[in-house]
Amino acid sequence: MLAIIMLGGVIASFLYAATSMKNINFIYRRSQCDSCNGNLRWHHLIPVISYLLLRGRCKYCRRKIDLSYPMCEIIVIVLFVMPLFFDLGLSDYTLYYLLVSLLVPLSFYDFNTLTIPNHMNLLFLFTGLYLTDLYYIEPVRDIIVILILHVIYILFSDSIGYGDIKLFTVITLITPVNFFIYTILLTYIIGGLFVIMINLYKEHKNEKIPLVPFIANAAVLCFFLYEDFNQIYYGGFL
Repeated sequence: MLAIIMLGGVIASFLYAATSMKNINFIYRRSQCDSCNGNLRWHHLIPVISYLLLRGRCKYCRRKIDLSYPMCEIIVIVLFVMPLFFDLGLSDYTLYYLLVSLLVPLSFYDFNTLTIPNHMNLLFLFTGLYLTDLYYIEPVRDIIVILILHVIYILFSDSIGYGDIKLFTVITLITPVNFFIYTILLTYIIGGLFVIMINLYKEHKNEKIPLVPFIANAAVLCFFLYEDFNQIYYGGFL
């Protein structure tokens, strides 16, 4: 379990930092402070622990470290550990850890900026296709889904960003068709409920809402409840 905790924290830390890079130089560039660009040493980069030891401030400039970093690391660690205690309905552990590793950091970035970096979508796509060995590719189905996604974007471009369309495209290429259907439906159910609650309590309505956090929540739920959703989908409870 300790190895999984450490792996989850390291992956979360690296990929969340990678989302803020404008190109692929994150692969070889040393980690830096977001405020002063000071190069960080290895003991400044220990997930969660370094944040606590530094009391949430940069070692060099003493400015506050974005709380999103430790929060992202903690959430990924928790999600990495969960399959040890709960069975996955869709028992593709490689796919589960891939989606968690990328969707959680993207959720925080989308929440803060309302954007999804192109290089992260590409990383998601190529890593996903490689790790799944093209197992879930169905050319006709995938083309139809991608076309439908783009029609949705054309019709509702004021409500959904093109980055979200590209992310959904990646997900449909690396997951089973049922999983994708459940994920996109659950995304808008969770997101819709959230928007309703926000509009009840906020004065300024119709503000832009980041979609990736809802995609991430929906995907995780679909992994654990996949068989239950299949029973409902195929009429198993009727």
